[in-house]
Amino acid sequence: MKIQNKRPVRRALLILLIWGVTWCNTALPAGNTAPAGPETEWDGHIKVYTRVVFPRSGTAHEAAGLSPNTDGFGEFRLNNKTFFNDTAYTEVHYEALAGGGGTRKDGEEIKTIYPDLFPDGLFGPPNDDRRLFDLTRVIHEDKETMSYHRLDRAMVAFTPSWGEIRLGRQAVTWGNGFTFNPMDLFNPFAPTDLERDYKMGDDLALIRFPVKTADVEIIYVARRDPDTGDMGMDENSLGTKLHFFAGETEMDLMVTRHYEDMIAGMGAAGYLGGTAWRLDLTGTFLKEESRGRRAYASAVANMDYSWVWIGKNWYGYIEFYYNGLSDADYSDHFSDLAVSRRIARGELFALGRFYASANLNLEVHPLVNAYATPILNLNDGSGLFLPRVVYDYADNIRLTVTGALHWGGSNTEYGGYDIPGASFDYKPSDSISAWATWYF
Repeated sequence: MKIQNKRPVRRALLILLIWGVTWCNTALPAGNTAPAGPETEWDGHIKVYTRVVFPRSGTAHEAAGLSPNTDGFGEFRLNNKTFFNDTAYTEVHYEALAGGGGTRKDGEEIKTIYPDLFPDGLFGPPNDDRRLFDLTRVIHEDKETMSYHRLDRAMVAFTPSWGEIRLGRQAVTWGNGFTFNPMDLFNPFAPTDLERDYKMGDDLALIRFPVKTADVEIIYVARRDPDTGDMGMDENSLGTKLHFFAGETEMDLMVTRHYEDMIAGMGAAGYLGGTAWRLDLTGTFLKEESRGRRAYASAVANMDYSWVWIGKNWYGYIEFYYNGLSDADYSDHFSDLAVSRRIARGELFALGRFYASANLNLEVHPLVNAYATPILNLNDGSGLFLPRVVYDYADNIRLTVTGALHWGGSNTEYGGYDIPGASFDYKPSDSISAWATWYF
């Protein structure tokens, strides 16, 4: 049974933590010096978004109809950073969203027919069931529309002379991957996330400090069992990362207890002429055996380069990814807990073993950039193409148009594959999206 009555208490504790620290830093100045007023920084954006999704035949969408679905939403984000003195500041990000459309309507129908496979439908609000604090509130939900608001950042930081301490809802990124990033264990971006202005925050403690010529990060991510609301080491993450230089090469060493498993990682980044290269390698040691193995490796390697050709600025990268957890059997995520848990936690986005991805960026005009991003499953030849055009209409207004186009034969990851025990297949839907963002 899910425990709900603890959620307001968790939110109140975090708010009291931030309020208490800010009060101490403004009300208790050192010596007889009068406290200076806090310095604040405000920014944010308003985004209007629309998309058209094209469901495919032979999928669960047939139960709700295969006509194209039109969706839309509006998003408001307000960010505040307040500096109380030279050694303390807070950061709070508020966001609100309202929208809906055909995908949500179809999802509610499919959820009723196939509750085990689609318990959350196809388009719904985020939730904080796994997070220590529940800082998300749904304002309205019906079969076609929804609205919610939440705190995506709520963090207090101390910056003494020896380093930095950050406590609360925040975002941390480890690793050097572009499309795939196996070292980024804490709420990574999906390969299809083309706008990466903000990573969703988690409740954690982060300590940074230098040791001789190296920089050390220690992280503790507090989570709860989404079914019971209980905390425990099997839900949390505790790790450390060491960053240093070996000659002209940047190096990372990582050791983390992530949920129930131990993960060790090594990263490197450097230059070869005018080309930058990066390499990450991780080894995961499973608490429970998965398909006869107790450990697996993952790796990513990429190179990027910028140049001028025919009077235009170009930029591109190529990346290769190895997912050692997979046997390239796409039904695994329905039967193998090691796979299904990572998909549910939002940290695994690939069902094959070998991938190649790339990105090509052409500056068509100082205000217009065109991007082409293919992702290819090297095991079965299926893939995904993500074209995008970005127009900086004004200093603080950006217009974006993008698509998601899949290809592949039967029983391939991006072409579609069988769902064991179901009367339909899984086939990802193509889509076209456009959005306008006003930054302030």
